[in-house]
Amino acid sequence: MKQYYIASLCREGVLGGGIVADDDGITYKTGKITVSSKLRNLEMKYRNIQDFSQKWVLCFPVFTISMNDGENYKFIIFRPKRFNALLREKVKH
Repeated sequence: MKQYYIASLCREGVLGGGIVADDDGITYKTGKITVSSKLRNLEMKYRNIQDFSQKWVLCFPVFTISMNDGENYKFIIFRPKRFNALLREKVKH
């Protein structure tokens, strides 16, 4: 079953968009055409996520997702408790 989250990618500014989560992974999507196509439709399979963490910056919940290939992505996620529960269930540390 798919879950949807309002999310912003923190990369050279804040890029608004959303995350779609399914059984295999999460996909960040944005309509911004000024960013690379990889970031416009960023797929992250749970099996490729090495770790994740959450902290609060000012009043925003920021998640850092670390991938097995060494890449790190930071997202502002709205509904952070639900997103944290999803990652805890799906990501094997």
